[in-house]
Amino acid sequence: MESGTINDMSRPRIHIPADRWKPRLVLGDSEHRHLVSVLRLEPGEQVEVFDGQGHVCRAELIREGRQWLLGLGPREYRPDNLLSVHLGIALLKGKKLDSVVRMATEVGVASIRIFTCARSVPRADARRMQQRLRRFENIASESARQSCRSSVPAVRPLSSFEEIVSGDLPLFCALLHESAGGRPLTDLLIDAGPERMLLVGPEGGFTSEEAEMAGQKGFHVARLDLPVLRAETAAVVAAALACLP
Repeated sequence: MESGTINDMSRPRIHIPADRWKPRLVLGDSEHRHLVSVLRLEPGEQVEVFDGQGHVCRAELIREGRQWLLGLGPREYRPDNLLSVHLGIALLKGKKLDSVVRMATEVGVASIRIFTCARSVPRADARRMQQRLRRFENIASESARQSCRSSVPAVRPLSSFEEIVSGDLPLFCALLHESAGGRPLTDLLIDAGPERMLLVGPEGGFTSEEAEMAGQKGFHVARLDLPVLRAETAAVVAAALACLP
């Protein structure tokens, strides 16, 4: 097993939850398919394993008869970002949220919360929403792997706008609303602390009543000072700005 800091971005990577880590880890079907069938790795080759919670390690691919394993090396804590950015995005039509989850993971958010509000067009069916949440979790995991992140953003269960703004909140919270009273998000972020929450509305935006409610809960009303953006684009732009140190 090689020693030294784990920083080789060209090394194949795989996400395996922390509760499965052990010195000799048996590969599951999907892990075997990715490493052996897709990447065509051979016994003895090195991979990087990350647990989705900030830990990584180097591992060696091992074959014992018909069984494939990983021999895990020392665990190393490698946080992605000194900032903790939480993105709230309203429920959107079609597969738009797939793109938001993928790109928000790429830019470095710590968690993603999906909510319904007054102008949300799709109405959530409980069974279908559970299927979508599982897909979002898989998208976040795969995007974290490709982006060389050591943590995977938590994708929270569907909630309402009222639940979001009334829950436990970080010191800095901002709601994107293109109103005359909003301040540029870039200006607000100058004095923001390391933990940040952003809320982005649906295609029609937030209502003035929702913006007022959020303001009463301590949210800043912010704008991007860009041409009119789609909701999914605004979410990713805002998240990227908030993730910058």
